Amino acid sequence: MSGGRGTVVVVNPALPTLLPVAALDRLTGPVHYTEELPVRLAWHLPDGHPVLGADVPPGATVLTSDSGHPAAIALRAAGADVIAAPEPAGLAVLDTVALIDRLRREGPWESEQTHAGLLRYLVEETYEVADAVAALDDSEAEADEEAAARAAAELRSELGDLLLQVVFHARIAEDGAHPFGIDDVARTLAAKVRRRTPHLADGAAVDVATQAENWERQKRLERGERGSVLDSISLSQPALALVAKVFERLRTVGFPAELVPEDVRTVTVDPERPDAAFELDYRQRVLAFMDRVRAAETAMAAGGVESWVAAWDDDHVGNPEARTGR
Repeated sequence: MSGGRGTVVVVNPALPTLLPVAALDRLTGPVHYTEELPVRLAWHLPDGHPVLGADVPPGATVLTSDSGHPAAIALRAAGADVIAAPEPAGLAVLDTVALIDRLRREGPWESEQTHAGLLRYLVEETYEVADAVAALDDSEAEADEEAAARAAAELRSELGDLLLQVVFHARIAEDGAHPFGIDDVARTLAAKVRRRTPHLADGAAVDVATQAENWERQKRLERGERGSVLDSISLSQPALALVAKVFERLRTVGFPAELVPEDVRTVTVDPERPDAAFELDYRQRVLAFMDRVRAAETAMAAGGVESWVAAWDDDHVGNPEARTGR
């Protein structure tokens, strides 16, 4: 029970029914609750009394979500114990979710948007985050505290814009033929990360290389043992970003770097070339390289060859016409 000086139990206004465990024995007797709390919480108090202003008995227990309430202030001044509910990270996201939900229902522009229609904004916001990160890195490298503070504020703003896109897409998905919402997105992400970081469950210490290996191994299991190491790579990203991801995947399976063709290793931009399509040309070379990697994987899976080098030299891998039977 509470001591003679009283107790102030402060719950989070976003989660007013989430009571701190340390306060449970203080809530079994008379409890004075402040007026902003939801009535459903008061109904569950065995001996609840509404309080207005600072008028509470000496040594009382006050339940509130407003630490500045006069009753809470009066009890704290008298030396009352203060027990506050923990504030989990991410509570502010609930406001964003509620805001986007209302805009989706009531906003004339938001109610008409589709996943495809929002894609350009998602891409723009992603590049703006990249610019903000670069600006922050530059300011920190130059030890310019004022510039670093501005850059950090800009990054915070741009990350908010990116979060908006995620929340908006999840809200649009609720209206789809196969609906899901932001909680489904978050649960899917958490489950994926837990699968790919098994050391978190058993408390084992791992180095960076082991963690990366575990991550990639689990990804391969999720794709299926017969899948390609290149599966699930987004082909919509710019060609240089695409080839960087391809090389990242290939390093995880021991692909020999010397097998990478020169036309994939080198990008030449000629200012005198008319009607140049450098991005498209290089993308085609990267896609052809990816096709050849997949063909080599197929050859090794079939058991005819045992190494990347042998598979790469195989006629059916190096010759697309032989591979397709043309």
